[in-house]
Amino acid sequence: MTIRLPKKQRDALKRRAGAEGRTESALVREILDREVNRGFDFEKVRHLVGSLRLDRKKMRGDAWAEYIRRMNWRK
Repeated sequence: MTIRLPKKQRDALKRRAGAEGRTESALVREILDREVNRGFDFEKVRHLVGSLRLDRKKMRGDAWAEYIRRMNWRK
């Protein structure tokens, strides 16, 4: 597998691998393994589902509130 990185990202990878005394490949494998195997534990946030309440009158014109409203699939 070949992965192409922008120069800035490659330089950061080289610095970190050097600082840890590891190869770039070993560092990339560890990072990929950690991220691929990291799961989302829904049980930790289950109690928050549906708990957001907005005062529509106060939030009118607020960009963040408008974004939340647009993204809410239940509308």
